[in-house]
Amino acid sequence: MPNNYNNSYKFIEEDNFIYGKFQPDDHPYFVKIEDLYCDKNSYMLEEAYEAFVSMAEAARLDSIHLKIISATRNFEYQKELWEKKWMGQTLVDNMKLNKSLKNPLERARKILEFTAPPGFTRHHWGTDIDINSVEEEYFETEEGIKVYEWLKSNAAKYGFCQIYTEQGVLRPSGFKEEKWHWSYIKIAHRIWVNQMDRYSENNLSSFKGYQYVRKLNFAKEYLSSINTCH
Repeated sequence: MPNNYNNSYKFIEEDNFIYGKFQPDDHPYFVKIEDLYCDKNSYMLEEAYEAFVSMAEAARLDSIHLKIISATRNFEYQKELWEKKWMGQTLVDNMKLNKSLKNPLERARKILEFTAPPGFTRHHWGTDIDINSVEEEYFETEEGIKVYEWLKSNAAKYGFCQIYTEQGVLRPSGFKEEKWHWSYIKIAHRIWVNQMDRYSENNLSSFKGYQYVRKLNFAKEYLSSINTCH
C-alpha cells in the first residue's frame, strides 16, 4: 500500500467511509487479519495491519503477546453493539440499562463511557484496534501491566497511539480511559480531522437513543476529547 495517502487514500475523505457505511471485506485497501493475530474474521487497512504485525513481532521478542480482539466494525455492527446495551440485552456494569436507568439521557451517558454511537466509532476506519482485552481488570494483572507498559514504551515506534488516555486536565471529558484501544495515528488523525470539519448532528441518527446523544454536546465532550498524539 502506498505511504502517500494524500493521493492514494482519497477514500478516507468520503462520508460513507468516515461513518462506517461500507463492507471492510469488499474494500480494496483492507486485508484480513491472520489467525495468528486475531481469533475473529476481522479486517484492517493494509498499512495499519502491516504496522501492527511489525509491532507484535517486536513484542514477541520481549516475551509480550499482542492479539487483536476487535478491529474494523461497520455502521451496522456498531449499531447492534449500541442498541443491545440501550435495550438491556447486553449488561453494562452488571445492569440492564433499560431497567436500571429509566432516564434516557443518563442511559446514553452511561453507554458513552466506553461505547461510541454508530457512525462515530474510530473502529469504522480500519486504523483502530483493541488489544488483548477490553476488561479493565486484565490491565491490573501481572500480564496486563507488562503488556500496557510495553505498549506505552514502544507502540509509537510503529505508529500507534493510545487515544483514550486517563481523564484529567488534558482530557477532562469524553470516553473513559481504554488501555486496550490503540490507533494507527498517521491515517486515523487525518480521518478524525475530516470528521470534525464536517460534523453535523444530522449524522447522529438511525439508532435507538440518538436524540439523547445529541443533547450531550457530543462533538465537544466526546468526539474532540481525545489524545491526538501530536
